[in-house]
Amino acid sequence: MNTPDNHNIVKENREYLVKQSEMLQAVITRMTANSLAVKQLAFSIWAALVGFGFTNKTPSLFVLAIISVILLAFLDMYYLFLERRFRNNFNRLTEILCGFDEQELENIRKLRGNFLKIEAISAGQEFQMYMSTIKSWANLPYLVVIVVTLLIVISQ
Repeated sequence: MNTPDNHNIVKENREYLVKQSEMLQAVITRMTANSLAVKQLAFSIWAALVGFGFTNKTPSLFVLAIISVILLAFLDMYYLFLERRFRNNFNRLTEILCGFDEQELENIRKLRGNFLKIEAISAGQEFQMYMSTIKSWANLPYLVVIVVTLLIVISQ
C-alpha cells in the first residue's frame, strides 16, 4: 500500500523519474536499432558471399558466410540481451511511478545519480538470461540462414 511518506517521495521525484524513463526508452530504441542494423549487415554479407560462392564455385565462401553470420548473430544476441536488461529497469521504474512497488521506493531515497544502474546478478543468472536470449524468436532468421547455407554446401 502507498503510505503518505512513500507517496511524497514519488511526488517529489516524479519529474526526475519521468526523465529517467525517457532515457531508458531512448536506450531501448537505440538497442533495437542496433540489432536491426546488425541483422541487415549479417544478411547482406551472407548474400554476397553465397552469391560469389555460386559464381566462383568455391565452397570456402559458403563456410565464410556461415562464420560471418554466426559472429554477427552473437553480436545481435548481445544487443537483445542488453535491451531486455534495460526493459527490466524500465518496468521497475514504471512500477515505482504507478505506485505498485513499495520496496523500490526505498531505493529512490538511496539514489544519488542515475536510475540506470543494472542490478548485480550472479554469473549463473546472467548465463541463464543470455541463454533465454539465444532461444528468442528474434534469432530465428539466423538459424534459417545457417541451415540453408549448410544444405547448399552439402548438395555441392
